[in-house]
Amino acid sequence: MNDINASSGDSIAVVEQSLLALSAGMSAQSRRDAKTTFQFASRVASKLHDRDGESEAWFNKFLEVMRTLGWVAGRRSYERDYDQSASLTLGPIAFKVASAAGKALLGGPVGEAMAKLAGDAINALGNIEEAQKVYKQNVKGNPVSTTGLGTCIETPEGELFMLVNAFSASPSENDLNTTVFEWKSSSKDRYCGSAVLALNEVVYTDQVRATIEQKLADKAVKAADEYEI
Repeated sequence: MNDINASSGDSIAVVEQSLLALSAGMSAQSRRDAKTTFQFASRVASKLHDRDGESEAWFNKFLEVMRTLGWVAGRRSYERDYDQSASLTLGPIAFKVASAAGKALLGGPVGEAMAKLAGDAINALGNIEEAQKVYKQNVKGNPVSTTGLGTCIETPEGELFMLVNAFSASPSENDLNTTVFEWKSSSKDRYCGSAVLALNEVVYTDQVRATIEQKLADKAVKAADEYEI
């Protein structure tokens, strides 16, 4: 499927090594702002913290950059998860964390919608060959120790909310399977971070928007394509 750049339905965007889900009803500008800021913050965080064991630092830097762009961080959590399995499937773990975070940090209909959107995004990745290809290329081309799952919703009042989840994950080339969003690791402890963000348009002005978009363009960074789900 092609980049839709519209608000007709739910969609996903592969942004760097992460997956960003965008809800139906979002304006084209809101979708663009969500993808651009998420992409910029991800690149800054990954440049500084790309090694195993740096997921917490990655998440903190990501949130710091997002705040400078106008995203106000509300409630957040960061936990260590222990598992005795040598092979974990990221999809179910990501959905579990996103679902719990959506209900705990947001609550109500918005939290429920965020949780559903996260599940739909993970399932959709396995059905969209082009999105799988882009995700695999991104992870192989820019090895990092952290991957993310974001969901974004625009309320009828025009407020933009984003639930961001970060996971420590270092899939090898042989272990990476984008169809099931899986990684294998011998590590017994992993980190999962979650935060709720709201965009303050007073901070993210047209001037800031233009500056960030130009910085990405100067680095020849391709805008994240969007795929309808």
